[in-house]
Amino acid sequence: MKLQLVLLFLFVETISFGQVSYNHLLRNKKFDWVKDSLSEELTIYYQPNSWTAKNVDNAKPRIIRYLNSVKSFVGIISYRKMIHLFIVESRQEMKSLEGHETNGSAYYAENAITGIASEKINSIYANHELFHLVAMNVWGVPDTWINEGMAVYADNNWHGQDLYQLTKYLVDNKRYIALNKMIKHFRVVDDIVSYPLIGSFVKYLDETYGRQTLIKIWKAKTKNLKRLTGKSIKELEKDWLAKIKTVANREIKY
Repeated sequence: MKLQLVLLFLFVETISFGQVSYNHLLRNKKFDWVKDSLSEELTIYYQPNSWTAKNVDNAKPRIIRYLNSVKSFVGIISYRKMIHLFIVESRQEMKSLEGHETNGSAYYAENAITGIASEKINSIYANHELFHLVAMNVWGVPDTWINEGMAVYADNNWHGQDLYQLTKYLVDNKRYIALNKMIKHFRVVDDIVSYPLIGSFVKYLDETYGRQTLIKIWKAKTKNLKRLTGKSIKELEKDWLAKIKTVANREIKY
């Protein structure tokens, strides 16, 4: 069951620190790219006869809307750099492109992202990877937990589920992961649970302390969390979960 959840729902992505270059993606001999410029800020690459090729007229405005949503979330009018979005049709094709299976990756130093578009998976229709790329170029490279948390919060849901309601469900079903553990060891805890939880926590920080404080936490790293909020991680966790207790626990299947 867990494997099915990973394949069907998870947005686990790779944030590149240089291991895959734009030229590697562009010149991969397993792909024959069609290059299509959407705007001065975004170019997409897809294969002939692919799902994207057949649906490109509908895909283009949707992708632009997500980029505009990310710019608004980050608080910028324009990005001023060309983003290169490479689109494949499956996780298997993604492995051929990047060397591992994933729904998408953000290569911020290369201004490149990858995503899937098909009948079953459409990870290109989300803010997540675009947020990673734009935010890391605008604000710098943060600690992992806040990078992933804000990427989830940028969509303000996790696979269609309200972040607070899903947190309530995970808490009630004893699937909660301690905040300190997620902050310190985000990449090694259960990502099916950690992504929506950390997105929920970041949403709480934003609503409680404001976007400017959240950006300061992003830039100043976790060691300055108490200085910027006035509270320890345990105190913040207690306050966040107190808010979650007030949320209606509607029927969720996850």
